[in-house]
Amino acid sequence: MRRKLLMLLGAFLVIYLINFTIPRLMPGDPFDYVSSAAGDDGSVAYSEEQKEQLRAYYGLDKPFWEQLGDTLWSNLRGDFGQSIHYRRPVGEVLLERLPWSLWILGASLALSLVIGVGLALWCVRRRWADRVLYPVLSALAEVPPFLTGVLLLFLVAARVAWIPLSGAYTAFAEYGSLWARLGDILLHSLMPVAALTLVTVPRFFFTARASFLSILEKPYLTHARAKGLREGRIRTRYILRNAATPIVARLFLSVGGAVGGTILVENVFAYPGLGTVLREAVQYRDYPMLQGVFLLSAVLVLVSLAAADLVNRRLDGEEDGL
Repeated sequence: MRRKLLMLLGAFLVIYLINFTIPRLMPGDPFDYVSSAAGDDGSVAYSEEQKEQLRAYYGLDKPFWEQLGDTLWSNLRGDFGQSIHYRRPVGEVLLERLPWSLWILGASLALSLVIGVGLALWCVRRRWADRVLYPVLSALAEVPPFLTGVLLLFLVAARVAWIPLSGAYTAFAEYGSLWARLGDILLHSLMPVAALTLVTVPRFFFTARASFLSILEKPYLTHARAKGLREGRIRTRYILRNAATPIVARLFLSVGGAVGGTILVENVFAYPGLGTVLREAVQYRDYPMLQGVFLLSAVLVLVSLAAADLVNRRLDGEEDGL
């Protein structure tokens, strides 16, 4: 376990260095991109003197290694810098947008897990269903999340009046109760969650299907049926429980892909999560914000990998004790 933690720490340090370096290799100057997001007039450009003052203010006039040292020290103190585009602390903006992304991420993973495992369990009991679903889900697994989002946007949301096209809630709406507000938020997240769920379900389906098929050949399953146990108990006590380890591993390993998919899908539906923040940070060369979004995404993925290892160890221990 200690070795894996050291490997994760090493991976984090490498990611941190790349995360700091890549934005500074992008062409263009952050202060050539003036926008109205921070209250600026889009028709006004900074003079060279103003640009030099801004570079000094943000510490971008220092040598590379000095900038890295200053950034590292600030991050260790919980300071992720000041956004060039938003003119606000990076941590403050990320804390505002993170819940929206976590909702899309968590809801899509939970639905994908339930649907994928349910379909796999159905297919191992109904061979005709397996012959139909296997090629369909194989093709669906190759579709990028943003393309699924675009198709849902034009083929579903644009044709159904009650499904919102974009945003996370109705602007300037007055809600009569908390439930009305939550209902509006759920309705606006319907398409982003559906887009990400459609491309994530195949991962759980194939993992669960392979695990179920291997368990069906085990002698203890034949013995359980010979004892006259009900089929429902066999599915939950023998099949699902013994197949839990690879499925749980798939859940945590899917976080990385789901984070990237969430970022892409949010831009399709103009959802106010980390995806739209990242797009604007790239567009306006907002180095501190780029570093903040990438760093937060890396932490989510690495924490999920560590959690997967811990949960798998726990499940393996329980199985050994059976």
